[in-house]
Amino acid sequence: MRCTDCVRAAGCLLARLPASQAHGMVREHAVPAGTTLLHQDEPVRRLVTVKVGLLALRRRVPEGPARTIAVIGPGRTVGLRALVGQDAAALDAHALTPVRVCLRPVVPGALEVPVPAVLSELTRLAETLADWAAIGRLPTATQRVEAVLRRLAVAVQSPCVQLPQRQVLAELAACAPETVSRALGALARAGRVRRGPRRNAWVLAETTHGSTPQRPLA
Repeated sequence: MRCTDCVRAAGCLLARLPASQAHGMVREHAVPAGTTLLHQDEPVRRLVTVKVGLLALRRRVPEGPARTIAVIGPGRTVGLRALVGQDAAALDAHALTPVRVCLRPVVPGALEVPVPAVLSELTRLAETLADWAAIGRLPTATQRVEAVLRRLAVAVQSPCVQLPQRQVLAELAACAPETVSRALGALARAGRVRRGPRRNAWVLAETTHGSTPQRPLA
């Protein structure tokens, strides 16, 4: 399948490559959960675009262990530093669920991508990271867990969210794993979420997933 024929083409950076740089060079792969597709501080040698599933973005700092700082879903691309002449990845990109990704090998600075397309994708990524970072400033753990669920719902484009491991949720919500369990219970009692049809699946109330604001839980 050509990138321009893909259902994700409208929001995909790879679909905006010149035909001469896309034909025969973009390959779709099925990747099991737990696979690391980019490694922080190692050379970036491919663009990775999510077609199905979720990637966790993890960042290591000298002061502590790596932790999950954001989750991205279909249509999003990582490895963008290679397009602006920066060789090393700024973070890990880890398959949070089984994913289907499109890979395009790249040598830093050698791929001719329209500048507006690159700037647009970099802006989208910066906005996503800012949205996830803002969760940590919410005053209560219950509010932070609810905000994490909302961001996951945005990533999967559905109000039904399959929860990742509690440790990942705890890292995203800046709380302890046992606090995540208590927060989910509080949200369920308040009618903000309910259990979904599958194990570890939760469905957000319409007003939580949509644009209607709700009064914050204490």
